[in-house]
Amino acid sequence: MAEDFVFAPGTERGDLVPDDVVIAVVADRMDCSDAANGFVLDGFPRTVAQAEALDRELAARGIGLEAVLELEVDEDVLLVRIKGRAEEAGNKGQPVRRDDNPDVFKTRLKAYRVQTAPVTEYYRSQGLLHIVDGLQPIDVVTEELAEVLLALT
Repeated sequence: MAEDFVFAPGTERGDLVPDDVVIAVVADRMDCSDAANGFVLDGFPRTVAQAEALDRELAARGIGLEAVLELEVDEDVLLVRIKGRAEEAGNKGQPVRRDDNPDVFKTRLKAYRVQTAPVTEYYRSQGLLHIVDGLQPIDVVTEELAEVLLALT
């Protein structure tokens, strides 16, 4: 249930977790034995500073990124989906997720535009970026993501 989650200070408002905290968590996780043969990072890096820190962490381990996948979506469609999820949960008497709030979404969207959107160009310039239309049916998105990953092997 959403109420069981503990949020970092500010994240309920839509703020991002500070870079140093996220980088430390990811770096520690990369050292776990189940990541020895590779891993997928979902939702990270969210800033160019995080991408640069990731590069340093990977270089220190003698590994590099093979690909960066971006799901491209329309912001207006996302807002409609958030409102729909919140309404549906309310109609069913279920708790509404804290992040299914249009104001939180708008705050996160502002942070995305300033902090995360530049990461796309960072990886595009390195030839690592692969963009998939995230508004397609789930099975199509899955298939396209799998095709990108299979092409790497």
